[in-house]
Amino acid sequence: MDLFFPEKQNSKNKRPNKIAIRIRGCIALALLRGDFPVNLRARAESLPPCQITITYVDISPDLRNATIYFTTSADATGDAALKFFEVQKYYLRNLIAKQIKLKFVPSISFKIDESVANAKKIENLLDPLRTSIVD
Repeated sequence: MDLFFPEKQNSKNKRPNKIAIRIRGCIALALLRGDFPVNLRARAESLPPCQITITYVDISPDLRNATIYFTTSADATGDAALKFFEVQKYYLRNLIAKQIKLKFVPSISFKIDESVANAKKIENLLDPLRTSIVD
């Protein structure tokens, strides 16, 4: 597994991996620019609540469904970011359709990436062992 492109896997069909990388770049660029339409019904959820990082895109082999995993900054919870993505889901799907030429635009869903939190838990468990080995 590649650190910068976790979508790359050893599989026969490399097209889903390439599309996943392009979707991740498309959404990351939209987050960087920050030009999201303001929804009058959900004004508070129309703008990104914190710093959001797209970590991984999992796309089905038939390119119909994409699950986008993200992390937030350390001081923020993922619930506000999840609400933001739900409000902006159709805008982001339209953006993907404009930038990536596909026969079918994948339906997108968003999930909080728990791997960073799990890595911190493992580090906390290993810290006492490291100090005992050094002593």
